[in-house]
Amino acid sequence: MRSGLLCASALASLVAFGATPVLAQDAEVSEIVVTGSRIARKDYVSESPIVTVGADQIAAVGMVTIENTLNQLPQFTPSNGSGTNTTNFVTTPGQAYANLRGLGPTRTLVLIDGRRVVAGNPNAVVDLNTVPTFLVDTVETITGGASAVYGSDAIAGVVNFKLKRNFEGLQVDAQFGATEQNDAGQLTASVGWGHNFDRGNIAAAVTYDKREGLTAADRDWSAVGYSILTTGLTPSGAATIPDGRFDPASNAGGAANLPSQAAMNAVFGAYGFAPGTVARGASLSFNADGSLFSTAPVNNYKGVQGPGFSAASYTFNSAAYRYLNLPLERWSLYATGRYDLTDAVEAYGTASYTTYDVSRQLGPASASDGAFPGPDIVVPVTNPFIPADLRTLLASRADPTAAFYPRRAFTEVGGRLSNNTYETTQLLAGLRGVLPIRDWKWDLYASYGQMDHTEHQFGNVSRAAMRTLTFAPDGGVAICGGFNIFGAGKVSPGCAAYIARDVTNATTIKQTVVEGYTTGSLIDLPAGALKFSAGGQYRKDDFDYAPDLLLRGPDIVGFNPAVPVSGDITSKEVYAELLVPVLADLPLIESLDLALGGRVADYSTTGRVSAYKADLTWKPVSGLLIRGGYQRAVRAPNIAELFSPQSLGFVGIGSPGTGTTAGDPCDVRSSYRTGASGAAVRSLCLSQGVPTAIIDTFNQASTQVEITGGGNPDLTEETADSFTAGAVWSPAVDRPFLRRFSISLDYYKIEVADVVGTIGVPTILASCFNADGSNPGLSNANFYCEQFTRLGSGQITGVAQTQVNLASVKTYGLDGQVDWGFDLADLGLPETAGALAFNLVISKLDSFERQTRPNATFVDYAGTIGADLSGGALPEWKSVLSATWVVGPVRTTLRWRHIAAMTDARSVPTFSPTAVNTPDYDVYDLSGSWKIDDRVTLRAGINNLEDKDPPHFTSYPNSNTDPSSFDILGRRFFVGVNAKF
Repeated sequence: MRSGLLCASALASLVAFGATPVLAQDAEVSEIVVTGSRIARKDYVSESPIVTVGADQIAAVGMVTIENTLNQLPQFTPSNGSGTNTTNFVTTPGQAYANLRGLGPTRTLVLIDGRRVVAGNPNAVVDLNTVPTFLVDTVETITGGASAVYGSDAIAGVVNFKLKRNFEGLQVDAQFGATEQNDAGQLTASVGWGHNFDRGNIAAAVTYDKREGLTAADRDWSAVGYSILTTGLTPSGAATIPDGRFDPASNAGGAANLPSQAAMNAVFGAYGFAPGTVARGASLSFNADGSLFSTAPVNNYKGVQGPGFSAASYTFNSAAYRYLNLPLERWSLYATGRYDLTDAVEAYGTASYTTYDVSRQLGPASASDGAFPGPDIVVPVTNPFIPADLRTLLASRADPTAAFYPRRAFTEVGGRLSNNTYETTQLLAGLRGVLPIRDWKWDLYASYGQMDHTEHQFGNVSRAAMRTLTFAPDGGVAICGGFNIFGAGKVSPGCAAYIARDVTNATTIKQTVVEGYTTGSLIDLPAGALKFSAGGQYRKDDFDYAPDLLLRGPDIVGFNPAVPVSGDITSKEVYAELLVPVLADLPLIESLDLALGGRVADYSTTGRVSAYKADLTWKPVSGLLIRGGYQRAVRAPNIAELFSPQSLGFVGIGSPGTGTTAGDPCDVRSSYRTGASGAAVRSLCLSQGVPTAIIDTFNQASTQVEITGGGNPDLTEETADSFTAGAVWSPAVDRPFLRRFSISLDYYKIEVADVVGTIGVPTILASCFNADGSNPGLSNANFYCEQFTRLGSGQITGVAQTQVNLASVKTYGLDGQVDWGFDLADLGLPETAGALAFNLVISKLDSFERQTRPNATFVDYAGTIGADLSGGALPEWKSVLSATWVVGPVRTTLRWRHIAAMTDARSVPTFSPTAVNTPDYDVYDLSGSWKIDDRVTLRAGINNLEDKDPPHFTSYPNSNTDPSSFDILGRRFFVGVNAKF
């Protein structure tokens, strides 16, 4: 197998980074199996586009986790990884996933040595952090549907990690790297040992990896959050602040129980402000001396105007709490062995264990005045810490004795920290051999995998504890020292500890697989042997999530409430493939082969599903291959999509402003209220429940809204039709400049129907208010408007995010690759001048169309960033170009990574003139190695040579940018050594 792969990449043998095409092999090459088929053949030519990354190319990236390598390839849309401080999978923070074509991690099947492994979460997605980088020999990726061969989840394609085999002797590898600012250090150290004997081989390896964390405050470009308003780029942050905040309209009685304007004028008149400067319904906060200041706009603020301060709106900058790069520490153990029981039967097995700790951290717990299941903080008018000026305003209300509901970020408790420990065990044992019939072979194995996840959450606060302190006659002084929430830093350490709640959650996922297949030649046809493969598989996946008892109730503020989830899915599957050599050795038909395949699966949840494929390869002349085909792929709903109970969450909607569709459309600052349909929008807001008394001064209280999401047991399977067509040309001529030249170009088109998912909150709001023409009458009876409600204060709540079968997604584009290498002696230079090699991997995304529900208009997100489905970047052009110079034992590579400019997805389909888009993004890396002798090789590299900052854009997912798509660390260096004994 290794020989075949090396031959497949012979035309790019000097390339230090890039995706190597699977090309034709010489006739002498033994039969091999390449990802995408279970049929072995000589002179193998892949009928599906496959890209391959080798161990040297992985090492050249200089990162301890492998998703960083994959995400640089044009076929991948970066998803969860080292820079993802939040997660779509709430029970599995800190994991890393593969996402092909931007169709989502759930539609990318990850294999190890061609076999399924236990998933890392209830969404059936494999955690790439469980793949030890040191053990990876090659990564083969099919960029198209492959369900007929591998089963469910292979909608977008397959990523197959092939691990190193046949270790002989001892091998040691170590690498260290850090940024120019001497932070975000990364360390990896590995030891592998193996021994060949007469009838087999045994091998074992252990790897240790460590990645240091980095907060958003550690980089200038992320130290302050930004929003897009009419003035352009404006500092922003969380509306819930450590100083405490009182929003009169969001309290008991709402607009009917506001402070009087006379009282507001009197209080702020004493500060020197003219009557009417601060409206009676304005949001207020508290200076250190107990005086008040308004928050939007800011009047009478006496505190320090730190980074991100804006006179337009006072918000909390939580950059010091939010991780930009997640800290990780990992141990991996791996053992494998094979033994020839007889000349015809071999026993084999593997055992692996990976444990790693990873943390994420968000801003402090923010108790609010209107979150589910009600106000978090309730303060009676008898509370002794109420400042005198606030007492004056409270006393002027229609009901002066009514308790009120301030909001506050509890910095005294600290950030919301989630420490996670993952332990993954994978065991496999099998038998394989040959049959006494022609060239027939067979393979039978059983595997068991288990993932255990323990999450410790710190930084939650208790509603009940806060109520005890606010209602205490002395404000909690006797209980814990004093719970003064009216001003930053005034809560005593004892009371901060009194309200804090730490919780522990546990998740266990198990997978059992039994599979067997056989393959060989049936008969000899004039054009070659008719080959066949057939097999069957039984698989069972079990999932159990047990959140802490405190999270199951209504008391916790901080991390989202959670409910237990458990379930299992079994499947019984049969599959077959047929390779038909149609014609051979004819004029303009050196070979013409047809590959057919099919798979039928019976799921315990969705019943019977089927997948099939038909691929054609045509070799008209030596060196030219034309290939193409069709595949029907399926994906059965996973445990989370089917069985997750309804639960609470929060999603960001951005800040409103003229020219942008972000924020609450009912906010008086939004483009909806100020546009041509402003009067109709106002009427719709009133019909949704925004109080009449505040409709013309209404501001959204937060950039996040409450969602209610969960599973749906009535889901059906997704289906996808994949089409590919392309050509590979490798000139079969003995010319100096063409010996190592190859070029490939492939067209792909994937159409997914009955997509399982949810409609994004920004899309729901924009469609309800007719940003895309979905509600021309601006009726509250519209489908999108029915997906959310409003509180009595007018704030959005309860946005429906239950999993449903949506409509369709269609994407198509082109993948290209060029490999070219030659000796400099061919240019007349001395033989000692060495050799040059060039590799270009490039992808053109022509379309990424999404339909939110049946009969809805398709919206094209190609060339955008922040689209709902992918959650990441969808550039029209993405490429990696490498140039390598080899002189004797020294190899040097310069790599250029390019991502084309993208439009913020909030400008689609309605253009937003004030949205910030991303420009062309180009980063250069330099790496090299020196083979001192046959045993020791040194390597080093500098990534992001220009120390380029990532771009920011309107709908940023984390710290003003997309940490998975762009380089967030800056210029960094690494050095490594590999020694064999």
